[in-house]
Amino acid sequence: MRKGWIFGIAVLVWCSLIYSVTASPAATSKNTSSIIRSEINVSPVTVRKINILVRKAAHVTLFGVLAVLVQLALWKRPQAALISWLFATLCGAADEIHQVFVPNRTPSLIDMGIDSLGACAALLLFHLVFKLGTSIIRKSDADF
Repeated sequence: MRKGWIFGIAVLVWCSLIYSVTASPAATSKNTSSIIRSEINVSPVTVRKINILVRKAAHVTLFGVLAVLVQLALWKRPQAALISWLFATLCGAADEIHQVFVPNRTPSLIDMGIDSLGACAALLLFHLVFKLGTSIIRKSDADF
């Protein structure tokens, strides 16, 4: 039996993690740039490019994981994937609005779009892997 409520709790914990990360002064672009600069010896232009890549990858990852957790919580319900994507997208929008009130943070429509695309990509990958895994299991059961 699926325990959707466990994944529901995981969704709440993950949303809290996203909120705490984006509320932290350590998550500012300036701070991540200084960390990159201290770890590797590259030009300021390269630091800026790496910083952008790391920060955008974080958006994709955070909201992709969120969408998959919601999908798991809703598992066999109709429209679960769509609801999961919408939920992650709305959380991304709420996160950008939240950043208006965080010192040294600025909201970005681009980041909101990246959050939404990350959620969509993660859900597509999740469903692809699930269908592939199911097909492999069925094939191995048939060979038995």
